[in-house]
Amino acid sequence: MEEEHQEINNLVAELERTAPDDPRHDELVSRAFALIRQDIRDEEDLLLPRLQEALDRTRLRRLGSAWETVRRTAPTHPHPAVSRRPPGNAMAGVPLSAFDRARDLLPAGTHAPNRRTLAAVGAAALAAWLLYAAVRHRH
Repeated sequence: MEEEHQEINNLVAELERTAPDDPRHDELVSRAFALIRQDIRDEEDLLLPRLQEALDRTRLRRLGSAWETVRRTAPTHPHPAVSRRPPGNAMAGVPLSAFDRARDLLPAGTHAPNRRTLAAVGAAALAAWLLYAAVRHRH
């Protein structure tokens, strides 16, 4: 499943860089949806029944609540180069989520800032947060 998720991330990232009139577009969409359908089948037929066998109702509900929290705070776009495992995914997830959610507010078709702009904005946000934390700590 992990490999399928990574391949889906790679395909979606490639689709985001591909114009709809690109000859590869339809092929990428078909492959992505085929993998998503397979992933859903794997999770519904294999993973979820195993979880139901292994966990009681209370633990399943806690897991569901934790999953919902993670889903609401996770990045909304694929980032294939970012680690999918802890602690790398958690460390990268917060700033990527903020960036993605800001990007989601842009009008459709607007390109995201390049890496240099993103790095500058991230550095400025970090500097502002550090300044805020230092001032707050003094009071």
